[in-house]
Amino acid sequence: MHRNERGRTPWAVALVLLVLAASGCVEKTVVQESSATSAPVSQGGERADGPTVVSQFPGVDTSFGKLPREPVAAGTDNPIVVGMINQENTPLGSFPEIRLAAESAVKWINTELGGVDGRPIQLETCITTFSVEKSQACAQEMVQKGAVAVTGGIDVSSNGSVPILEQNQLPLIGGVPVNNDEMKSPISFQFSGGSPGAMAAFADYAANTQHAKKVVVIYGDYAPIKEAAVNYGSAVLKRNGVSDVTEIAYPITSTDFLPTMTKAKQLEPDAIFLAAADTACAPAMKTAYDLGITAKMYLVGACAAPAIADQIGEAAVSGRIFNIEGPLIATGPPEAAIYGAAVAKYGDPKLPIASAGTIGFRNVMNLYAMMLELGPDNISRASLLEHARAAVDHPSFNGHNYTCDGRQVPNLPALCAPQEILVEHRDGTLAQLTDWIDVPALLQG
Repeated sequence: MHRNERGRTPWAVALVLLVLAASGCVEKTVVQESSATSAPVSQGGERADGPTVVSQFPGVDTSFGKLPREPVAAGTDNPIVVGMINQENTPLGSFPEIRLAAESAVKWINTELGGVDGRPIQLETCITTFSVEKSQACAQEMVQKGAVAVTGGIDVSSNGSVPILEQNQLPLIGGVPVNNDEMKSPISFQFSGGSPGAMAAFADYAANTQHAKKVVVIYGDYAPIKEAAVNYGSAVLKRNGVSDVTEIAYPITSTDFLPTMTKAKQLEPDAIFLAAADTACAPAMKTAYDLGITAKMYLVGACAAPAIADQIGEAAVSGRIFNIEGPLIATGPPEAAIYGAAVAKYGDPKLPIASAGTIGFRNVMNLYAMMLELGPDNISRASLLEHARAAVDHPSFNGHNYTCDGRQVPNLPALCAPQEILVEHRDGTLAQLTDWIDVPALLQG
């Protein structure tokens, strides 16, 4: 199996839409599922009667090399320990789908891809609960278990975990970056633009394509979101000639958007940016619709989840613009379909394919690619740190190529792939408005 060959042959694939999350929220997906997703589920959480993934894509080029034509099982000796910290089991935000998808990726790697040239990956997970002390304990657990890297889920209390990882030079490779800690740390490497990427892309499109003259930026009153909305979104707007920019903060836990949207409507803007997601999506769009707001509304991709349109009605979502992190029409390897097939085969029954799991799966596959490139005998914390820092225009699993030189986004050196694509909700579906928006170029000033 020649894993390091990276072709770029066009494929017609099942659609998986990777969508960026704002701070405190997750990536979502819209999926046209392949027939593999309908296979029965076994008691062990595997859809046992479904075909193997490699049998559906034999010899196909991917971001991490060619797939084998037949499944190759990893050995059982000398496992490579990878940690994962993820927030779950709390009403303040629970994201089990990210962990479940990471687990399915590891199962696929060990069952069909031969592990890392024979060495299996052993995923050790730790659940944090919006607690700095628990996040610290999770990071210490990863150190004690000998993890060579930690792949992130969502850790809103990363100000507890990241310092421990830094002290032990334990790389954090991938996640949903919601805090400055994981966006600024020298041991963190994120394949996403976070809120800064989304806000910069919104600003560029509103100023240069929509030709907006007056913009309202609404953001949850939480430091990382405020910095993303104000320091990045508003700055790009003003740099592109939009001088009339009003910033409105709202309590981060609020789901009542009537006061905020009423104030925004009174300003008669051409565009409204909403730097928040999750529980804010539905009430923000519904309130704007009920108030008859005609301004073009930009929201992070988590708000594009089909369940939200089902909840508040198509009319309240129609015309909204969202950022995503994968093109609707794939022109490279069929990794969207591969993701769907792998989750269908190895995912827990509780893991919906159209979910935030896309990011957990992508993180594991990108880390796997790094390990393959290093070779099974050269994998360590130090070698992974060095390898990640040297990445330049490296293929990412179903995402934009990443460069981890620390210079992609000013003051946020851990953002390796902040590029974005914008889509618009039309007639019950999403229409792609842009190609990749070069967020690093926008933010260099």
